[in-house]
Amino acid sequence: MIDCSFRWLALTLIPALALTLASTRLAADVAGASDYASFQRFPGATIVDYRQEPSTVYNLPLGRMQRAAGTVAPSRAERFQGHLRRITYEIPEGFSATEVFGFYREQLLSQGQQALFSCQGRGCGSSNFWANDVFNNRILYGPEANQYYLASTYQGVSDEAPVAGYAALYVVTRANRRMYAHIDFLELPVQLAAEQRDGLNTTPQALEQRLMRERNVVITGLGFDENDALVNDDGIALIVDVMRRNTLLEVYVVGHLQDNAPLTELQARSAQRAREVIERVVAAGIDADRMQAHGLGPLAPTCRPGPCSQRIELVLQP
Repeated sequence: MIDCSFRWLALTLIPALALTLASTRLAADVAGASDYASFQRFPGATIVDYRQEPSTVYNLPLGRMQRAAGTVAPSRAERFQGHLRRITYEIPEGFSATEVFGFYREQLLSQGQQALFSCQGRGCGSSNFWANDVFNNRILYGPEANQYYLASTYQGVSDEAPVAGYAALYVVTRANRRMYAHIDFLELPVQLAAEQRDGLNTTPQALEQRLMRERNVVITGLGFDENDALVNDDGIALIVDVMRRNTLLEVYVVGHLQDNAPLTELQARSAQRAREVIERVVAAGIDADRMQAHGLGPLAPTCRPGPCSQRIELVLQP
């Protein structure tokens, strides 16, 4: 009787235990991997690739992959330098790519963060180039119809210190039906992120050149209080210097504001902010006829490089 009992255990429990252990091994993350701080993985997902690249130069794609002059590259991109964390998750069976992409997208855009560019399917261009040229991970290559991409600003906490930066999310379903979600987090200390944004327009010459090239530019060094009064006017001097450098320059001064208020109210408030900027510039000796104030409220939610929820923008008049 005892021998029969042991034989039954050997034939039933031991194979079941082996199957359980095998499943556990399959579900384990790669060595040294971890989720990004305060960022949740999709339920049941496992990390199959994890890399860190400190102090790296990173090109954030802001357009679809396209071929030009024999080279494939995003139609638009911005270059930044920071600490890059790359995490690739394998998603369990039974879920759609739309569910997975929405799960991660909602986290990335929480707390007022901004979507800078998104695409899906063939609108993203070649999956081969996203996998190999952008994310340097061939496991992400799949049919072009099965891909989703989002670039966004990001703010959070890493190693108990606040960080700001950018995120690139890519979800793809391979031909073998395995699904992967990849996220690049480019993190910068908050102060460094602000300095990099400010560094785009540190001199009148740099600001004028960008304005003439791109026809619009965000003015840093301007801040408003809850009553829409200008409390940080460091950017006024820069506008004045640019207008003095080019006496033929005529611009729209456009206010942008996102908040929990009706659209008409936000448009009025953002227009008031634009008018106050013009008043300060006119007080410094610039002709008022060269500027027109407009308020868009929340109607233009994205900018480069971000964040964009409250800003003053110069737009070149035709």
